[in-house]
Amino acid sequence: MKKLILVATLSLFGLIMVGCSQSSSTQGGSSSQDTSSSEQKKEKVEYSGMVKEDGSKEEQHLLLSNLTQTQENKSIASFDEVILLTEGVSILDKKTQEERSIEDIKAGSTITVFLVPEPITTRSLPPQIPGNSIVNILINE
Repeated sequence: MKKLILVATLSLFGLIMVGCSQSSSTQGGSSSQDTSSSEQKKEKVEYSGMVKEDGSKEEQHLLLSNLTQTQENKSIASFDEVILLTEGVSILDKKTQEERSIEDIKAGSTITVFLVPEPITTRSLPPQIPGNSIVNILINE
């Protein structure tokens, strides 16, 4: 009976040690993933699109039509209609580079949007792009 308890205890101890060593190697991999995502944030792809609805501070999003990449690249998507979730995104005047409000963006105006190379999009209609995929927005006046 004592041998059975000893074997069970040693087996349990061995399983715990194996589990701990795997979690520490997983944590080391996540830091390299963080580095690659910060490097990806530095890279950006320029898009241009037409605003369909006035910007609203309460809603914190913009509805755009014909959001297409300005430098043609077949591997990067374009959008007939898309919603940009702008919470936490810097909105700048293209000429002066001054900070602007989402309320300054009016329907019919053209904006330039800088996205990460592979932006996250929802599968909804129209698709939505969250703020962590948007580098910044420039208002073209």
